[in-house]
Parts: sequence; C-alpha cells; structure tokens
Amino acid sequence: MFKVILPLYVLSIAMLFYKTLNAQQTYTFDRINLKKVATVSPRHIKKDWLFEMQNTDNTFEGNEYCKEFINQQKEIVQAKYNSKKFVRTDKQAYNYYIVDTPVVNYAFEGNPYSSSVPNDNTMAISNDGIVVSAINTNIVFYDTKNDSLLKILSLSAFSDTLTNISLHQYDPKTIYDYQQDKFVLVFLAGSGTSQSTDIVVAFSTSSNPLDDWNLYSLPGNPLNDTSWTDYPAIALGNEELFITGNLLKKGGGSWQTSFKQSVIWQIDKNNGFKGENLNAGLYSGIGLYGIPVRNIHPVRGGNKFYGPDLYFLSQRNFDIKNDTFFLIHTINSLSNSNQELTISSKISDMPYGMPPNAKQTNGKFLATNDSRVLGAFYQNGFIQFVGNSVDTLTGHASFYHGVFNPDKENDKIHLNVLSDTLLEFGYPNISYCGSNSQSMHSIVTYNYSSSKVYPGIGAVFFEGIGHDGSPLYSRPVVLKKGESPIRILFGTQRWGDYSGSQPKYNSEGEVWACGTFGKKVGTYQAYGTWISSLKSSVADNPIIPQGEDILSNVYPNPSFDNDKVILDFQLPETDQIEVQIFDASGKLVSVIYRGEATKGRNILSFSTLSLSQGIYFLIIKNNNTIIKVHKISIL
Repeated sequence: MFKVILPLYVLSIAMLFYKTLNAQQTYTFDRINLKKVATVSPRHIKKDWLFEMQNTDNTFEGNEYCKEFINQQKEIVQAKYNSKKFVRTDKQAYNYYIVDTPVVNYAFEGNPYSSSVPNDNTMAISNDGIVVSAINTNIVFYDTKNDSLLKILSLSAFSDTLTNISLHQYDPKTIYDYQQDKFVLVFLAGSGTSQSTDIVVAFSTSSNPLDDWNLYSLPGNPLNDTSWTDYPAIALGNEELFITGNLLKKGGGSWQTSFKQSVIWQIDKNNGFKGENLNAGLYSGIGLYGIPVRNIHPVRGGNKFYGPDLYFLSQRNFDIKNDTFFLIHTINSLSNSNQELTISSKISDMPYGMPPNAKQTNGKFLATNDSRVLGAFYQNGFIQFVGNSVDTLTGHASFYHGVFNPDKENDKIHLNVLSDTLLEFGYPNISYCGSNSQSMHSIVTYNYSSSKVYPGIGAVFFEGIGHDGSPLYSRPVVLKKGESPIRILFGTQRWGDYSGSQPKYNSEGEVWACGTFGKKVGTYQAYGTWISSLKSSVADNPIIPQGEDILSNVYPNPSFDNDKVILDFQLPETDQIEVQIFDASGKLVSVIYRGEATKGRNILSFSTLSLSQGIYFLIIKNNNTIIKVHKISIL
C-alpha cells in the first residue's frame, strides 16, 4: 500500500550546532577562459560500432573508494530496519488526500541496452517534440511528432573529434534551453585510474540535434591537485549553464580521504551556443566551518529559468539518520565583477537516511547508493526536491520529497518519505507541472522493485500542502512494468545513479521522464530505458477562493464513495446559505442545500454515492459571498 510518512518533528542536536555556524562559510572563486576544441555533426557520423565492454565482477564504477564504506552503512541500515512486518490499517493508509493520478499521454522504449551498467538515464525534449536521451554508453535522438528514430550514437563516436581525452566516457546529463531552442549535453571522460580526466560540454547549434554541436573540455582536475571529477549535475539559468561535480583523489583510500570537495562551474551559455570562447567561473573550497559540502545539486527553474542567481542543495548523504540540508546560493552572473556565494543550513521536520538496497524477485539486490539530492526545481517561491531514503517503518528503500521557501531564513523544510509496504523505490526525479503563480503541482517519477515484482518505473502527482499541513499526493501510476529481474553483475546489481525528468515548456502541465526497467535481451536479464509523457489530471484552481474563516469541519475526509459526509459549521447570525459542490476543474457539480441556517452550530450531511473518485470543493455561501471552502477527497 503506497503511503506517505508524515513529519516526526525530530531535530538533530549535532546539526542544530551546524545551524549556528552559517557565518563560518568558505569558498574560492576563479575565472577561467575556455576555447572551443572541436565540432561534431551527428548526421555525418557514419561509422559507429557502439562498442562497450563490461567486467561483470566490477560491482561499482566511478568512485570505487566509497564502495566499502557504503556497504558498511547499508549493513547497519538493513540490520536496524530489517524489513519489519508492518501491517498498515485503512486509517493509516489513507492519512493523506487521494488526488487523481497523472495521465500518460505518450510512451516508448528509449536507449538500447549495450552491455554496460548501469543506465544512468537522462533526457531532454524540445518544444517541437525532439527528444535527446542518453545512458552511460549511447545517445538517442527521437522525433515524437513523427514517431521516428533520428539517430543512435555512442558517446565515444559523438566525442570522436576531441583529442587527448579518455575513451572511458560515462555519466551523461542533457538539458534543453527553451530560450535558445537548443540542447546541452555534458558527460565525463576518464576516472581515477585514467591518465587524464575531462568534463565534455556540448552545445547544439540549432534545435535539430543532428546538426553541429560545439564541443568544449573542462579540466576534470581543475585545481591541479591530483583529483578527478565524478558525478556531474547540471542546470540552466537565464544567462548561464551551471555544472556541479565531486573532486576525488586519485590513487585510492577511504571515502573520507578520497573525497576532496565538491565544486560549481558557472559558464556563459550564449557563447557556448555560438561556438565562441567560454567565460567560466569555478567555485571551490565550498564548506561550512571547515567541513566541505558534498554532492551539490543545482536547483533548476520550474516552468521557466531564473537568474542570474541560482540555488543548490546538499546534505549528509552517508548518514544513517539526519535532518539537515544545506542551501547554497550563487548571487551574480559572470558579467558582474563581484562574485558571491552563501551557504546556510536548513532543518527538515522529519529525518532522511541512507537507503537499504532494493530486493528483486531472483534474490538479488539493486544498489540504491546514498541519500543525496537527485532532482530539484524552484517555482512560485518554493523549492521542491527528491532523493533516496529509508522507510524506518518497513525497512524498505524509499524516497523523500521536500518543500520549503528558500527566501525565509527560518523556514523549516517540510519533508515526507514516500514508501510502500510491497515495493521498494530508487532514483526519483521531479518536475513542476502547475499553471499559475500559486501552484505547487509537481510530478515525481521513480524506479521500483520488490521480492515479488520485476523492476519497473512509476510516478506520483503532488498537489500541494493541505490546510492541516498534510501533503496531497495521488496514488502511484505504473509507467512501465518490468519484464524480468536485472542480473548482469555478480552480487548486488547497479540500478543507475539517476533518472531523467523535464517539463515541456510550451505545454502547460506536461512532464517528460525516463527511467530503468528490467528487460530480457536474449538470455540476459538486462536494463531497459522507458520514456513517458505525463500530465496532471488535476487542474490548478485559482477561481475558488478560500472565503471567510468561520468555524467548520468536514468528516470523514477522505471519504469512500459509499460514505455519508457530515458538514459541521457555526454561524454568527441566522442567515440564508447555499452549499455547493465543485469538481477539481472548478465545474459546479450540485447545489446540495439552499435555505436558512440558524445562529450557532449547524450539522448538514449528504451521501457521496453519486460522486466518483477524486477531489471536490465543498463551498458555503451567503448572499453569493463565499464564507467557507473545504477540499474533500472521495476514494
């Protein structure tokens, strides 16, 4: 049973100590000028072997030095929360409003499996419906309007015009710039065992991804201190491209000694699209009280870019249990001579923690990594974000969803952990899908698996925070059912390090997303990529005001479709009233009462048999003036 774990109002004393140290922040800013190093035209690439080789004994790629520590932490998590037999009653299961599920408009299978693990899904879609989707080994260009595949390329063929970079290329991230109607693709070349490491940054020169791309190479060791860059994340602002990454020490060591710091690149995107020299800036040494923040994730705009400033999030991603996040804010564009970065700590009203690995039907597990922020956007004054976590009630791998106002210094993060008594979740992402300046609507997509269900992809719709502080989520919807378990490696299987999600900027309320499902490829139990278009079926409803604050209550709420709902309200004077029911789109369903109500307490009841499942508004009026609005949910 899909559920939401509501806040526990637990504060970490240690992290409260950090909150008093916000003034002790550190960072360094350096300006760098980068030249275009090559151009690639995908339409002219003829020879591409799509070659890939995978060592099935190698359970983790990338930051190998964290593996031992992560495994130790997961053993602690699994021992502490070991799949408790937790039976949820109906009352517990429905302690949040049920909202209509998002509608799937379009879906297709994306990048083909090519012997590498994991997928690391990322995607972007243009206003004209052109999809650029990438995994660790290849890129797919797809035209959704004509249902046609335009091209499949390996990362190595795409970057073949670059010289002196490693052929080990991975961790792709792609994004669409609706202002320029062009794409950006970022990926890594080289790791801790490579002679050189680079961040490849590609800007398309047109809305057609088969046309030329301008290629740039950022140094993977920008501080010349024998480190290399791992795990990039990207966002676009009004003027610039932002790239974050972790600098890890070459040569081995524990996770504490191999991790050096996380950095932020700030790049003039307009010059990149033109193919001119890039003005770039690098924020390094980012920390609080001498402690570096790790896994910095940029917060992109919701349905539009913002800037020149940009927000970033980080937290204590390896902790078994914590309630502290870090908000980083870059203030000025590169054109401003005064670069400024601020860091502050934010406390959540419930804790997050290192997730356990997720079960599969074949007795194997899917790796869930740590609890770092995996997706975030800023819209209508609020930041929403998601990441992996543990459900302490069931011991299952789950994910958190946070909401807060970054402009309020003392605004606590409203954090919810979403989980299920059967399924285990991993690698969520989130996009805005609202339509007005008050909306908090978003769609969260995620991968799922369990001991009884093959790995698949799902989604949930978030409407906002109710008047009683409860989060309003839909039931989950399955985007793609798994066709088999995943088993390529020995031991724990890689599940991916992230998934893709993007609002379609010229289609209000529409979100495109991609993730990983289990797929049979010959005799292999392999990885599949699925791409979906979703749209909320719940309209933003600015036409229904809240009305005056008379004392009233509706119960039961949520209600089942065979309940009798009771409206209990108090009037200051005897008056003529009207009680109306509107659906979620603002359409009048019925006037259930019109007549006199006396001063003091009144009780009105009605049957919900004629109402289908969904959200409704119960409105009390007198003299055509709204005096109370209740949102009710019918299950």
